[in-house]
Amino acid sequence: MAHVFSAPGKALLAGGYLVIEPQYEAYVTALSSRMHAYVESKDPSGSRIYISSPQFNGEWEYALDLSGDAPAFKEVQGRKNPFLEATIKTVLNYLQPKESFNVSITLFSDPGYHTTEDTASKSSQNGRKTFLFHQKPIDQVPKTGMGSSAGLVSVVTTALLSQFLRQPLNHTRNLVHNLAQVAHCEAQKKIGSGFDVAAAVYGSIIYRRFKPDVFNHLLGRESSQQLCDELREVVDATWSFTHTHCALPRGIKLLMGDVKAGSETPKLVSKVLAWKESDPQSAIWYEHLNQGNKAFVKALEQLHTLSETNRDYDSLLADPATLESLRRAIAQIRRGFQEVTKRSGAEIEPSEQTELLDKCNSLPGCVGGLVPGAGGYDAISVLVLEKELEAFKKAASEDAYFDRVSWLDLSEDAAGVLEEDPRNYIGLV
Repeated sequence: MAHVFSAPGKALLAGGYLVIEPQYEAYVTALSSRMHAYVESKDPSGSRIYISSPQFNGEWEYALDLSGDAPAFKEVQGRKNPFLEATIKTVLNYLQPKESFNVSITLFSDPGYHTTEDTASKSSQNGRKTFLFHQKPIDQVPKTGMGSSAGLVSVVTTALLSQFLRQPLNHTRNLVHNLAQVAHCEAQKKIGSGFDVAAAVYGSIIYRRFKPDVFNHLLGRESSQQLCDELREVVDATWSFTHTHCALPRGIKLLMGDVKAGSETPKLVSKVLAWKESDPQSAIWYEHLNQGNKAFVKALEQLHTLSETNRDYDSLLADPATLESLRRAIAQIRRGFQEVTKRSGAEIEPSEQTELLDKCNSLPGCVGGLVPGAGGYDAISVLVLEKELEAFKKAASEDAYFDRVSWLDLSEDAAGVLEEDPRNYIGLV
C-alpha cells in the first residue's frame, strides 16, 4: 500500500542571524509550497531504495548491504545526491534493519521552490495535484530560497521511517525531526541553525535552536556499530530547543516576492559573524534586533487574542491604530538590519531593498515588509490585509517599479509534515 507525505517550505520573518544562537527566538512561517514523497514497498529481491524525481528527470537506485555491523549502500550508477545519501545513511544507521526490503520513493515539489521558466504542467487524474516539469536537471534550475533541501530531507526521512515503524505520524514527529536535523547537517557538512528543518516538520513556529554540540560529533564519520549506537542515543534523547506552534492572525496574509537578483547566504552570514567578533558595538545592534523580534511576536500574539475576544475584530483591522505595534516592530527590525548592513558590509537590507520595501508601504493594505532569512537581494516578505490583498497586487502590477518582483503563488500553511491521500497522485506516479 502506498503512502504519501508532504512537508512545507519556510520563510524566516523575524530572527535573521540571531537564530544561529540558542539564546534568541525566531518567528518562522511555513509556506504552502510543499515537498512530496510517494512511498511504497516492492517485492524484496535484494535490498534496494529507488528514488525518482520525474519533474527533473532524476533517478537514483541505492543497493544496500545489511550483512555487516552497520548498513552500507551505494548508488548503482555512481550518481550523486548528498541530501538523499545523508538521509538514507542517517535513517538506516538509526534503524539498523537486518531483513531485505525494497522501497520506492517518488518525489514531487510544488512550484514555489524553483523558478518556473521552461516548464510544463501536469496534473493527477482527479486534478487535485499539479506539478511543473522542468526541461533542465535539478542542479541547473534556480531555487527561490524556500527551504527545498530541508523539505526534501524531512519528507524522505518520514517516508523511510513509515516503511519500518508503521506508526502514526504524530507518534514519530519528534523522531523525524531529530533524524532530519542530523541528516541535513551531514549533507551540508556543518551544523546550521535548524529552523528550516524544524519548520518542515512542525510547521509555523516560534523557534529557539538546539545547541550545536548535540550531534556535532556524529558528522562526517564512516558508518560503524559505534556510530549507530551514538546516533541512536542522540536521536532518542530530549533536545533542548523551542518549537512553539504559531500562525499569522486572521485577516493578515503573507506575500512572498521573488526579486530578479541574487545573493549568496553563506557569504552574508560569514561577513556578519566576522563583524560580530571584531566590533564590540555589535552586541548593541544584536539586542536592538532581538527587541524588535520580540515586539513582532508580541504584536502578532495580541492580534490573535483580539481576533478571539472582540467580535468587531474585522472592522478594527481597518483602523491604523490596531496595527501600530506590529508596524513599529517591523520598522525596528528593518532599522537594525540597515545598521548591520552598514557596519558589517553584508548586504542584508541593501539600499535597493530599502527602497523596494518603502515602496510597498505605499500600496493598499500593506502592513509592512521585511527581507526574510539572511536578507540580500533575492526576496521580500510583505504582510498585507486580506481584504486588500487583490488591491495590493493590482496596484503593484500597474507600477513599473515592481516589474522586477514576481509575487509567488503561495501563502502561509501552518501545518508541518503531514500524510496526504495517495489517490490525489494517481496519473503522476
